Amino acid sequence: MSCTHNTGEIAQSQLAKYAAQTRESKATIKKPFLRRGEYYKNLYGGRGRGEGYGRGAGRGSAPADRTEYGANRGVKRQHDERQGDGSSAQLISTLTTRLNGKSYPAYRDIQGQWDYAHPAAFQLSIDYVQSDPFAPPSKARARVKHAVAKFPPDLYANRIRRIALCDFLTRKLHASAAQLSKNSRSSKNWSAAKGGEIAVDTPGQEVLERSSVILDDDGIEARFTVGLPAQGRTILGDWAADIFRNAIPTLARSLLYTTDSTDTDELREFVDCVEDQDALRALIRSAGLVAFVANDAILPRASGASDAPMHTPPAVPFQSPPNLERTFTLPHRGTVRGMAVPAGVTMIAGGGFHGKSTLLDALAVGCYNHISGDGREFVVTSDRCVSVQGEDGRPIICVDISPFINNLPGGASTTAFSTQDASGSTSMAAGVIEALELGTDLLLFDEDSCATNFLIRDLRMQRLIRAMLKDHRCSSILVIGGCGDYCDVADLVLEMRDYCCYDITAVARQVAQEIPSVVSQYEVRSRFFDPRRLPSRGTKTISPKRTAIESGDSTLDLAAVKQLVHDSQTRTIAVALQLLHAEGGNRSKQELKATLQDLNDRLDKIGLDLLVEDHKVDGFLARPRLLELGMAMNRLVDIIRLAAVAGRICAQYGWPAILFVQIQANSVIAVSEPKQ
Repeated sequence: MSCTHNTGEIAQSQLAKYAAQTRESKATIKKPFLRRGEYYKNLYGGRGRGEGYGRGAGRGSAPADRTEYGANRGVKRQHDERQGDGSSAQLISTLTTRLNGKSYPAYRDIQGQWDYAHPAAFQLSIDYVQSDPFAPPSKARARVKHAVAKFPPDLYANRIRRIALCDFLTRKLHASAAQLSKNSRSSKNWSAAKGGEIAVDTPGQEVLERSSVILDDDGIEARFTVGLPAQGRTILGDWAADIFRNAIPTLARSLLYTTDSTDTDELREFVDCVEDQDALRALIRSAGLVAFVANDAILPRASGASDAPMHTPPAVPFQSPPNLERTFTLPHRGTVRGMAVPAGVTMIAGGGFHGKSTLLDALAVGCYNHISGDGREFVVTSDRCVSVQGEDGRPIICVDISPFINNLPGGASTTAFSTQDASGSTSMAAGVIEALELGTDLLLFDEDSCATNFLIRDLRMQRLIRAMLKDHRCSSILVIGGCGDYCDVADLVLEMRDYCCYDITAVARQVAQEIPSVVSQYEVRSRFFDPRRLPSRGTKTISPKRTAIESGDSTLDLAAVKQLVHDSQTRTIAVALQLLHAEGGNRSKQELKATLQDLNDRLDKIGLDLLVEDHKVDGFLARPRLLELGMAMNRLVDIIRLAAVAGRICAQYGWPAILFVQIQANSVIAVSEPKQ
């Protein structure tokens, strides 16, 4: 009998048993014939209302055994002391005999470690048990030793292959969990049966370093959540036992190497493809290139709601202009041929709906590796590229935008510019400076999402694009409809026509001769931040979607951070901000880039578990780049109240712009001059 069918039958039988118990309970306990208070004493096991085992626990529950849970206030309950640890048979017995029909918080008795012997030896760790059926689901881990998993060591011989293997296993686990959760139930009705869902982080088209599967020297660990089943707040022990008897071992099989030739070939192709992409990115860097687009790449996506590749036809495979073609030799694929984009200023021109933005969008996510079959596997860019666009209404905190803008109303200084409501032009200027401060070496601009008066009509921007290359070694790729703009500063001009790419640099240079080029100069100064003003670990912080983080009463809008490609990256930014707050102690200032670089280096050594509090586990994190974390910090709304005052002080004394200063009642109470 299949696991899925068995789960459904057990759930139905458990519901029938619960209904019978409820009728019997109502017939036995009759309130009018009991002494005053005795009805509630029987109902709550002598605990009294409010002495449950979690938020609101005990209300509406069946009579409880007061010797098991403790009857007095302040007495630590037995199940809070981690009753777990034992064999899988003991776990099943606990659920079916001792916990079945008990109040929901009694589920905490299964928190701990349980050893399974079949179908293969693995250890199940239940790290967190939800407080009630409506709370976030329980967290668990399944760990398999290398001797049992039997993956060939060459599949995880280096860091990038290890990331690829873990990503592949995450996809297998996610598919298995979705199949096993088909009989799960969800209802807003308090008394309805609910639970049974098993969830693993949902991967996208990009291959990211994740916390869903961890591979270390000892073995492989999968992290997931389980919705423990209940009827109202009454434990459905038989249903829960079936989950841990059948579903969890089935899930753990995904961590075992299979000798099936189809599965083996798919796994090896996946890992090799990811390593090839990483190798290609290193090759273009050493060749003085900032981007590469392989011939026959599929750039358009299926729809605005799907990141999967568009079918061919109608999608037109990419072909490089002949004079831009380069060939590279990769470790596994062999040779790959395509368009090489050199460092410098590249302009992409062409009419509307001819593929300009589609090409730029593919380049924007070329900083990540992609799964085999995505169509963009060998579209790679610098791993430090950043997309810049206009963000009306975004906050700006003490940014020197004077290279771009210096004629604000009232003669306001732009050397330490701050605002809670930026215009399109000021937001773009700040975005460029912030990205340079964080170390970008490639900026991407699309006229469709940029402030037109800033990108096209202002000759200063055209001059500064060239200056960024000269002073900061930062290249630019711009999508501009008309080839007349920027052609005097562009090193390469591409035209997209009918979804085909052409090199029209020679023609554009003839136009450029009529426009003299003037190169400006400017420097980017380091800024400082106050870690005490970041969200603390005590602050409720959630990431309901990729583009936002909600912390307390504030929302951090990340919609314009184009290289943020997955919800789990946003969750990681949220916990990283809390870690920086915790590590900051009483220090009032830290240099922004140096702090983020230190965090990035530690993540390389320790992994994403560095960000999580001790004794806690989170399998739903994916690593963002240092750049995305920095851009999030630049948009923290809670800090903006002090920005205008701080900006004026920095400009007045000629200090390097600082990100945060101490304030009280909207007045500055402490400003420390940063060390020169």
